Amino acid sequence: MAGRKALAGALAAACLFLTGCLGADAEVYGQDKVLAYVDSLCAEPYRLVDVRLVAEEPDDVEYRFETETRGLRFTAHSYLSPIYFDATQTGFYSREISCDYVSAVRELYAKQVDEALSACAHYLPDHGWMYLLCAADVDGVVDAVLAADAVYQAELAYNDPSFLLENAAARVHVVWHASEQQAAEHSDWVNLTDLFVTGQNDREALRDQLLNALAQQIVDGNVTGVDDVPGEYFAGRHVSTLDTIVLNGEEMLYDDDENPAGPYLLTTEDYRYSWYSAEKESYMVPMDIGLTSDNMSYPMVVREYVRALGGDYESGGDSERYKSAWTIGPDSWTMTATYDGDAVRALTVKKNGRELDLDWVNIEDDPRLGATFCVGMPVEDFCELFGLTYEADEAARCLRFQSR
Repeated sequence: MAGRKALAGALAAACLFLTGCLGADAEVYGQDKVLAYVDSLCAEPYRLVDVRLVAEEPDDVEYRFETETRGLRFTAHSYLSPIYFDATQTGFYSREISCDYVSAVRELYAKQVDEALSACAHYLPDHGWMYLLCAADVDGVVDAVLAADAVYQAELAYNDPSFLLENAAARVHVVWHASEQQAAEHSDWVNLTDLFVTGQNDREALRDQLLNALAQQIVDGNVTGVDDVPGEYFAGRHVSTLDTIVLNGEEMLYDDDENPAGPYLLTTEDYRYSWYSAEKESYMVPMDIGLTSDNMSYPMVVREYVRALGGDYESGGDSERYKSAWTIGPDSWTMTATYDGDAVRALTVKKNGRELDLDWVNIEDDPRLGATFCVGMPVEDFCELFGLTYEADEAARCLRFQSR
């Protein structure tokens, strides 16, 4: 085993060397690249005040700046950053540049922003959170955020609105507490949403964001005893997640750990849920793409259904293109997917040789999917893969599939 680890370490070091990683004695990026990086962050006229070497082998060069109009001071560093392999620092480095201009801007407003937020009785200063006990508390939270916004609006004299949107002066996490005592103890909260101090917030948009979040948690059963949310915020709302899936009366446990490609147990059970997508106006189901590996654990959702329905399943492919096929009774399906390590990029499914018109999302479309190597599919389309019908039983938090 020790020999294997040593060999793996040697191979990793060789790969790092061949891919251009640097030693501790390498040079850092020069002034031209540092100034170009600072220009990408700071739109104000500024001047370079000083340059000095603050560390050697590995080098760290500090650049000090001051803006010309308001005299705001900030720094940048050109340095060598250590490279880690399996949480262990190697002897190799990469060139990096950092700059604290955004932090310096935020610091200008930090005290006044905090004072504006603290004026709300429902502000938790130790955490930077706001809390609601009921819908009537929404206006007080909105007033405080707008007061903080008025402070940060002064930055529009130096930076454009997009800068403020991308670099909020503060993020205010909003939670629900069942009582003042819970809020004082900072216990048993329900997360609602985050509000951002951008100098450009709209009162009605903030109110809608808070009331929509509160209404959703009420529908999901996480918030109780709140009866003053206006009825329009419940219109067309669905339970966020159905955490039980049943096929032909039997719960789908997704607990078959058998991995056809290697010794690692599968993680299929992590995808035993369905979530509601307002954009798709449907419940969504995570589905794998037939990806297997001899050194990792991937889910095999499709195989779970095929086997439960008495069919046969097989998968295969190469490093970028994955293929799987299954048969259930007289029908046969083939699935081909393209995956680049960040997300699934293409998916084609054919039934009895005819391509199906299926809708799907990757993790970039909807982060609730929870995996780069899966897709999310509306249940109507998912049913086409196995010849099923479905019922979304929201009261029981259950998605029920039935063979046609």
